[in-house]
Amino acid sequence: MKIGIICGSQRAKSQTSKVGKYIETSLNLEGVSTYLVDLSIESLPNFDDSFWYEKNGPLQTQWAPIAKELQACTGFVVITPDWHGMVPSSLKNLFLYSSVAEMGNKPGLIVAVSSTVGGYLPVTELRISSFKNNRICWIPDHIIVRNVKTCLNDFNEPEGKDDLYIRNRLQHSLAILKEYSKALEAVRASKVTDYETYQYGM
Repeated sequence: MKIGIICGSQRAKSQTSKVGKYIETSLNLEGVSTYLVDLSIESLPNFDDSFWYEKNGPLQTQWAPIAKELQACTGFVVITPDWHGMVPSSLKNLFLYSSVAEMGNKPGLIVAVSSTVGGYLPVTELRISSFKNNRICWIPDHIIVRNVKTCLNDFNEPEGKDDLYIRNRLQHSLAILKEYSKALEAVRASKVTDYETYQYGM
């Protein structure tokens, strides 16, 4: 099992990256292999149709190493900050690059991050608009890390009851994600999907 962790903020030293590293450490301690892509470091150019027509063009070249890692993953944790109630453009851009080769019939856990008490609108946005052509399967659970500056700072020492609660809730959702990762392997192995005929979702 290998879980991809996508940190969707393009800000350097973001709280999103902090949460991603906490999740990475947590999964690694459980013996789960991970791949962490931080979009503040591995930024992608804005997607355009040259991606399809220039097979060795700059978009394909920059996407190829990330795509290879994502294809090896069996599930994903996608972490998004709440920017004016929206998902950042860098994360939406990554989903434009992604196809069934990277994400098809693989489970995803949404983790939203807010410096105050927001975070629910990016969850809704991802559930509505990010899965159509890449066929990522969002699991029913999601996590909203509110007041994130006071949470997940020290891996071993919670700062209070809210921090402890979100750590426990996160572990619960990660456990569910791992079971979905195992279960959906059977769907992919069945070859029931015909993505050559039905390349695009409805």
